Amino acid sequence: MSKYTKPTLYTGKAITSVPKGSTKLKEQAKNIWYINYTYEGKQFRVKDNINRIKDPVEKEREANILLESIIKDLANGYNPNDETQWLEKLIKDTTSLSKAIILFKEYHVKHQSRQKTIATYLSKVNALNTFYPNVILAAITTKSLEKFVQSKIDDSTYSQNSVKSAKRIFNTFFNVCVKLELLKINPMQGFDDKIKSRKEIEEQHIPFSDEDLKTILAYLDLNDKYAAFFCRMIYYTCIRPNEIRGLKLENIDLTNNTITIPASVKKVTTNNEKEILEINEGFIPFLEQLNLNQYPKHYYLTGSSTSIVGEKRVGENTPYNKLVSAMKKLELNNKGYDLYSFKHTSNIKKYMSGWTLAEIMKANRHSNISTTEAYLKNLGQFVEIKTKAIPAI
Repeated sequence: MSKYTKPTLYTGKAITSVPKGSTKLKEQAKNIWYINYTYEGKQFRVKDNINRIKDPVEKEREANILLESIIKDLANGYNPNDETQWLEKLIKDTTSLSKAIILFKEYHVKHQSRQKTIATYLSKVNALNTFYPNVILAAITTKSLEKFVQSKIDDSTYSQNSVKSAKRIFNTFFNVCVKLELLKINPMQGFDDKIKSRKEIEEQHIPFSDEDLKTILAYLDLNDKYAAFFCRMIYYTCIRPNEIRGLKLENIDLTNNTITIPASVKKVTTNNEKEILEINEGFIPFLEQLNLNQYPKHYYLTGSSTSIVGEKRVGENTPYNKLVSAMKKLELNNKGYDLYSFKHTSNIKKYMSGWTLAEIMKANRHSNISTTEAYLKNLGQFVEIKTKAIPAI
């Protein structure tokens, strides 16, 4: 048995006479109109704004539109006794993927996620939105996502690392959608793990050869003192580039030879505690040369691409671009070197000089040894074994 009766348009008393110069519709339009129906035995009369309309033809048109919309809503589960539930269902059924992306971004901005992290997420979900334009969020299925990822593999856009990244990002995106009550189930559940890319991965963060390291630093010392300082700081401290950009002079203590990394600057924020690092004695002379006492404490350590110390934080890509410019002039830009190469080189040289994995892990502020080991994956290129004797068997 149906929960409701069929909605009907009531237009008031029937018109029995029409004044001269008028019409039956005009006279009928002077009455109070409404849509009438019962739901679970309770009567509902819906007028909305139709009785404010003076033009009889427009009133009739809008009344019929209202009637059809009520019929459709009731057929789709509208419960006039619980409009909140209906609105929630309406949001879920009509929210587009593009709208969900906007809400996802707002969610991360509200939770103070790093701009670079947000940009990484958006690059993948926007690509999905381009692949499925004008799609409703609820229409995205596991198969839809598998088809998208496979298309990126087929056109050689995604390497296996890209596949892993896309899976992680989509899982995060749809989890947020579930949290925002835009979806009930994350469609990444059950994603086919057999979908893999065979595209060769272009290696990054390649550690410098001894010869290339000397060449680059010598060039930077003569031509770009800012980049020379920034790169050496990565090498000696293993502080992440974006964290270095955020350090102020108040964070540098040359009396006690420490650097304090505030929680607001840290990349990894599993806690809200600052971190204090000891400055390696090899780096102290480079800090002393800057005469830090001549600047206000709120200045940034690397805030000026000309004088190094500056009042404002430099752009996120400034240090990287300066290094790339130098490597292009030295014709070393096609070897996989970048800013993180200084960190990888530092860790390998530490290991080669006798540092233990635990000591290197602490110097990098890593939370687990496997992360540290990733920085030593190119260790073999620095190890010579041709003169080593193999024990006889």
